[in-house]
Amino acid sequence: MPSIDRFFDEIDGNRSRRARELSEIETKFSDSINADPMGIGSKAVVVLTYSHWEGFYNDCVKTYIEFLKERGGRIRDSDWMMLSGAFLSEFQSLQNKNHSFEARSIFINKMKDIIESGFDIFSVEVVLARSNLNFAKLSENYKILDFDLQPFQRHRIKLDKELVQWRHQVAHGDQPDLSALDIGQHINLTSNLLLLVADRFQQGILDRLPP
Repeated sequence: MPSIDRFFDEIDGNRSRRARELSEIETKFSDSINADPMGIGSKAVVVLTYSHWEGFYNDCVKTYIEFLKERGGRIRDSDWMMLSGAFLSEFQSLQNKNHSFEARSIFINKMKDIIESGFDIFSVEVVLARSNLNFAKLSENYKILDFDLQPFQRHRIKLDKELVQWRHQVAHGDQPDLSALDIGQHINLTSNLLLLVADRFQQGILDRLPP
């Protein structure tokens, strides 16, 4: 059984680094935002904060999957929904072959081996963010990971609009209305979301330790 300290330290270290960088973003842009008629500072804040949100989530996913691989055991014994990551290539093969009879037959023949598999064959792509980590995507991923989404409910609107939608618009060259952007509050929102993500993945590690 792997020691959990390394995985906890990795998550905490990544979060602390990003929290410091977010604080530096607030310091750099807060004073100059009023003298920025083109809104470049606001756009930079929106893009940079989102990058920390998605980047930290992906960091945690990779750390968590590494823990599960080191812990060992069959996927189905502790995380039934995560079998979707074990079956990913087979699902893609089915789709590519238009769900033909031959493709379905191959899929069924492989099911027995895959359903007995461990986390070493899990495709982490199934639960990574894909440049659009909004509430819906987070909900899908947490369902696969069997994580509680409730702590994020109170942040749902701000997560979708201010963290994700604004960033999406800026990244595609649009001109979102950022007049309501309060840099301090935006940084605080992002920092709180990172903390919620860290807590959830660390709790996931604790929940999957043997009794």
